[in-house]
Amino acid sequence: MLSHRYKHNAKFRQFIAYFSPVFFGAVMIYAGYTVGMFSPATIAGFVNIVLIGLVYYSRKMIYGIALFASIFTVIISYLTFNGDIRYAPVFSDTLTHSEFYHNPFWIKSMAEVYLPILLTSILFFEILLSQWRRREMKIKKMSQTDALTNVFNRRYIGEQLSTLESKKKATYAVVLLDLDYFKKINDDYGHETGDAVLQRVATILCTTTRIQDVVGRFGGEEFILILKDQNLQQAIEIAERCRKIIEQEEFELETGKILKTSASFGVALSQENAKKEYIIRMADRALYLAKQKGRNQVRNYLELNLKPAV
Repeated sequence: MLSHRYKHNAKFRQFIAYFSPVFFGAVMIYAGYTVGMFSPATIAGFVNIVLIGLVYYSRKMIYGIALFASIFTVIISYLTFNGDIRYAPVFSDTLTHSEFYHNPFWIKSMAEVYLPILLTSILFFEILLSQWRRREMKIKKMSQTDALTNVFNRRYIGEQLSTLESKKKATYAVVLLDLDYFKKINDDYGHETGDAVLQRVATILCTTTRIQDVVGRFGGEEFILILKDQNLQQAIEIAERCRKIIEQEEFELETGKILKTSASFGVALSQENAKKEYIIRMADRALYLAKQKGRNQVRNYLELNLKPAV
């Protein structure tokens, strides 16, 4: 409770960081002495605490504390072995010299000492595993998404297309879009404004497509859509809807001026035995046709003089 309350206090954090392992080490030595230094509970408790310490603390700190704990443990073990102090003073002489494993009190005592340590160890390792899982998910997401627009990056797009390509009967459409005269936006208003435009366009594409579709940044001001289980006409309609929303979008600058932009689209449909590179090339050629015809429009691969798929 104190740690949670003062978690933002630097001095308290530093104090508790050193106090906790020392405190638990001292408690473990005392508990080990009372129930017997050679008992299974003592040995297992020491091992668990050291393992937890090595996970959450620096090795230098834990090994330093473990060294002093080992010295005290050896001293107590030596004194009890020579009879200078009692072994396991929590037990009576009769119990100490009896068959421990057949004595309910001895078994309950061991459980009382070791079970809290075991449960605490399980809790700490579960926390650690949860942190690792969250970190792995975060790293995985970072490796798949574009840092600026938060849509999927080119690498992930390639993986998705490869997966669809491996499914022989999968039908999908690829839509490539490029923002018109985007370089002029960067030159006239700065890259910060250009970045804001890219982010807004990415949001438009995500909200206009379905959850099973894939939206990615293909490079620079170019985006890509993978529309799963869609025919050519449906893909054209989605592209046209995106084009209209982008065209109508207004970007207010700090000066109060309103900036507008547009995008050109190229659409291609998957074909049997066609490689993903061919589908992307057809979409790119359709995009180039849209730019040739005046930009801010949607063109598809059937408008091209197509060669056989390779």
